Amino acid sequence: MKFTKLRAASLLAAVIMITAALLASCGGGADNNAPVTGAAETQAQAEITEITRVSANLPDRDFGGETITFYGRIYDGVWSAIDIIAEEADGDLVNDAILERTNYIEETYNVNLTVIKSDDTQVASQLKTFITAGDDSFDAIVCNVYDSGAIAVGGMLYDLNAVEHIDLEQPWWSKMMNNSLSIGFKNYYAAGDIFIVDNKGTRVFFFNKNMVEEFGLESPYDLIFDGVWTIEKYMAHNEAVGGDINGDNQITREHDRFGTMAQTTLGSVLYFASGELLTAKDENDIPYIACASERALAVMTGISEKIAGSAAISCSGETKITAAHPDNLYYFQEGRVLFAPEVLAHIETMRGCEVDIGIIPPPKYDENQESYHCYADGWCVNVVSIPVTNNEAEKVAFVIEAMAADSANNLTPAYYEVALTDKFVRDEESVKMLDLILDSVSMDNANIFSWAGIESIVGTAIYKGDAIASKVESKLSSLQAAIDKTVAAFLDI
Repeated sequence: MKFTKLRAASLLAAVIMITAALLASCGGGADNNAPVTGAAETQAQAEITEITRVSANLPDRDFGGETITFYGRIYDGVWSAIDIIAEEADGDLVNDAILERTNYIEETYNVNLTVIKSDDTQVASQLKTFITAGDDSFDAIVCNVYDSGAIAVGGMLYDLNAVEHIDLEQPWWSKMMNNSLSIGFKNYYAAGDIFIVDNKGTRVFFFNKNMVEEFGLESPYDLIFDGVWTIEKYMAHNEAVGGDINGDNQITREHDRFGTMAQTTLGSVLYFASGELLTAKDENDIPYIACASERALAVMTGISEKIAGSAAISCSGETKITAAHPDNLYYFQEGRVLFAPEVLAHIETMRGCEVDIGIIPPPKYDENQESYHCYADGWCVNVVSIPVTNNEAEKVAFVIEAMAADSANNLTPAYYEVALTDKFVRDEESVKMLDLILDSVSMDNANIFSWAGIESIVGTAIYKGDAIASKVESKLSSLQAAIDKTVAAFLDI
């Protein structure tokens, strides 16, 4: 989703600058703050001069010191939109990259960037109140997709495709993600390099590399590189490790070993990983029910037959042990679980874990599937939008496009190449996995608009082994009605 050839130059620049900084700080001598000198400096400078800065296709512009204000989903939580602007350096690579972007935009275009903090994770109701009242104190909005969808349905956002300066076809925007978010070819909100929270909201499989070695299992990395990481292989790994550790002839979460511990969304994650959707879109970009097709039902049933009732798999969303993350991850970090399907954000919460952790995408349904598919949840992912109370939308659109493009020079390298791969990920293969994962993320409008609760119904039916076809059938009428209502609202704006 994020990592493209366009960024090769900017990533090289980041690596060179970081290397120079490390040489300066770690080298011998009395003055560790002295600049790097000699061959290393000369080579670094020579290579940097050959790098072309990524920039948006925008004209020169002077905003005359005008202030552009974002309303941000900023609160004390993991999905906080702290990646809009930064006010000062603090030594954190991501924060300092955001500061670099902030300074570049402000200095290049003579504009001031500021943020109004929501102090809450759910902002739809307050934003609706502000916009309905004609409050124009903010020029753009950064909040999660759930809230953005709710605001858009009310006709409160501009279609970004119709606003001058924003070009969602550019590589600094997440094309696959944004294509999945549109309805009737209208994008009222968008994700891209401008933020990093959408990366964190991507569903991945963490796995215990020590356990793979201990049980002599096929390497998940090798299976993925060979294109044969499938449900069959996944289940074989599960069954190989699950078992009674303490000899009481019972399998309990607190004391025994499992192939997988996951939240109750496991069924949905595996279903989306098959490439199937709950709602797809036709040639006019209009959503339609996809989960009732013959193949979709066969995939759901096939997954359910494998995971439901398996003693090697435990699904629960309990947070009794720690509120920081589900108990599933606590047990995983104890070394008693092979696979932990979770959002990528937890790679940071598990930094102190002694288990050697790998990261992979969810498995394919079968070997006939051409590619791997990853899924992101609308609760986690933050997107940018422009409220209709902004009478000069092109101005903030200009700034947004400039910020998105410049993120390829600083924010993406800092998060992806340094903060993520160097700080958290522990092996070279996982870096390649992240390339694959972040290039294959999409969403489903059924999740974003909670149409008839179909996602929860399907996911629960899969992992519990319920009568899936009848569950889906019972919701078709209400699901279609919900789709029609949302589509009508979008098209009437």
